[in-house]
Amino acid sequence: MNFDGKKVLVTGGAGFIGSHLVDGLLRKNADVRVVDDLSRGSLDNIMHCENKIEFIRGDLMEPKIAESVLDGVQTCFHLAAVVGGVGFMNSHPSEILRSVSINYNVVDACWKKNVDKLLYTSSACTYPVDLQTAAEISPLKEEDVLANGAKPDGDYGWTKLLGEVQCQAYHRAYGMKIAIVRPFNPYGPRESFDPRDSHVIPSLIRKAVLREIPFVVWGDGSQERAFEYVEDLVEGLILASEKKVDADPINLGSSTPVTIRELAELVLRLTGHKTPITWDTSKPRGVRSRKADMSKALSIGWKPRTPLKEGLKKTLKWYLESKRN
Repeated sequence: MNFDGKKVLVTGGAGFIGSHLVDGLLRKNADVRVVDDLSRGSLDNIMHCENKIEFIRGDLMEPKIAESVLDGVQTCFHLAAVVGGVGFMNSHPSEILRSVSINYNVVDACWKKNVDKLLYTSSACTYPVDLQTAAEISPLKEEDVLANGAKPDGDYGWTKLLGEVQCQAYHRAYGMKIAIVRPFNPYGPRESFDPRDSHVIPSLIRKAVLREIPFVVWGDGSQERAFEYVEDLVEGLILASEKKVDADPINLGSSTPVTIRELAELVLRLTGHKTPITWDTSKPRGVRSRKADMSKALSIGWKPRTPLKEGLKKTLKWYLESKRN
């Protein structure tokens, strides 16, 4: 797909992943419009390119806003959602479910406005929890989501799965060209470091930089995650938008996991914080193991390239330079 001069909308484009996607699209000479309500995103994330994009502050819970921001748009990358770390998602179920309305409004508006192509960003949280209870499980295949009935991971997983169902229905009913991607544990610069809603990597980095003692980590450290650096993910989003049109979901992740213990120890080494880890097993720990089958991603020519240590160094550098607490 040639993005040169094409009008592209990024919903949630002032957020962590969205702002990196904006950068990637600008490198391809796209005419980028961003819509974000700034409830989680920040203008700081797009300030470096504010003169190159059109920014609209708007709440996609409102159908009229969803339709207006899609005027003249040829490709829509839909990333806007209510999201946070495991603690936030367990304690804010009603907020999380706002994403159901956001997804409906955006997909329906894409159809009404005759948008050429929609990329819907789903999540690895669509996979059943019972497939992620042991370290020795096989990597998750896309068809596993509904193989034995829908059993997504929490309210957030339900919102993402319902969005997939809507996309597939609109593809069948109207022939809409839609790509669906399921990212697995992305991390990197511009992610939220706010302790109220941060994911595990920014949470660990913040605690280590602030030299917190005790250095508390949720769970017992045996949990496994296969992390992916945000710039690698952006390449996958753009490639999927070019190669996928059939609303058939595709994993964008890794089949090589790391334990939270290994992750925490690596963060401590990189920051020079010499302290033992205190494990808090009373807090939510998430699923035991999550890793992706990469067959479909490899078939379109994508795989993650950034080693975890390298990605953590880049994330740490950004955090220290941005002085975000």
